[in-house]
Amino acid sequence: MKDSQINMLEHSEVKVKLLGLYMERYLNILYLSKYIETVILFDLFCGEGIYENGGKGSPIIMLESINNLEVDNSNKSGFEIHFNDIDLPKVNKLQNEITNRDLVSKKITGLYYTNNDYQKMLPYVVSMFTGFSKRRGFIFIDPYGYKEIRLSHIKELLRPGTTEVLLFLPTHFMFRFEEKGTPQSLKEFISELIPESQWPKSETGIEFIDRLKNAFKKKLGNDKLVDTFIISRDKNQFFCLFFFTSHIYGFDRMLDAKWKLDEEQGRGFAFKSNGDLFSVVEKSANTFPLEKGLKEFLKTPKTNGEVYEFALHLGYLPTHTNQILKSFQDTGNLEIKSNGDKIQKGAFYVNYKNYKNNFDKITINFK
Repeated sequence: MKDSQINMLEHSEVKVKLLGLYMERYLNILYLSKYIETVILFDLFCGEGIYENGGKGSPIIMLESINNLEVDNSNKSGFEIHFNDIDLPKVNKLQNEITNRDLVSKKITGLYYTNNDYQKMLPYVVSMFTGFSKRRGFIFIDPYGYKEIRLSHIKELLRPGTTEVLLFLPTHFMFRFEEKGTPQSLKEFISELIPESQWPKSETGIEFIDRLKNAFKKKLGNDKLVDTFIISRDKNQFFCLFFFTSHIYGFDRMLDAKWKLDEEQGRGFAFKSNGDLFSVVEKSANTFPLEKGLKEFLKTPKTNGEVYEFALHLGYLPTHTNQILKSFQDTGNLEIKSNGDKIQKGAFYVNYKNYKNNFDKITINFK
């Protein structure tokens, strides 16, 4: 058995840190929504929950995130959670760990343990959301490698339109195999994304990840949002989390979690040489790509909703966008027209609330 399956290694710690931050930012919103009755979480390769070196795995992070919610909505059905792993002893250990830690709060209305093959679970997962508009789902897939994973699986899981998927891929090993001679399992994975004859060799691990991301985007279509979080362990050794959603606010909240871990780029995490995994240094966001992109994008007038979408697709948050728009306005380079009410200086309405309710409240143009 690999050491990474027994002890929590650094990249796994970052992985569950991002998972926890995302859930912290998004679960409250789902739980309070009057349009959602039940939130269903799946961890399809759940493992034992606690590593031998004491590290907390994804099941424990999920449960703690729910228990830490500050709200209680008695009108909701609550959270339903499914932990699955093909290894029955791991599932049994997880169940004992959860019981011993008393992690099942009243917000959790259903907790299920299964030890099925991942692929056999997929039809069941999809059936839980098909035809149920008031359910929302989050599926975490952290496989023991990548041989089990296919694009068709992600596409099927997203099909109901009410689910989000967070997938971890050992892209370092995939890239290394691509360099040295592609094994059959990687050929099968790639061939679903792009014909093997059209797949150019990647020069770096980052380039390999970017190609995977772009291929996922192209294959899944414009109504699906795809993002990545890159974990750098050593020189040119990159692992990656891929996030898939149909819902722009889920995408917004994942970006917010990413920027919490990477205050400069919102793109990934590199380990510090001093061994302090989450050492905090005052940093400022590198928003130059967004500034450059907005100047070009706003050459023709755009609504506040269009600007919100554009910035998210570039990987930036509304706070970054509003700061840049204010700097444009302060230098006299911004023209704003209202579609009704008088607009206060410095108000750009670039956020999810206005995207949903006032998509075209104003038009913005870079002069």
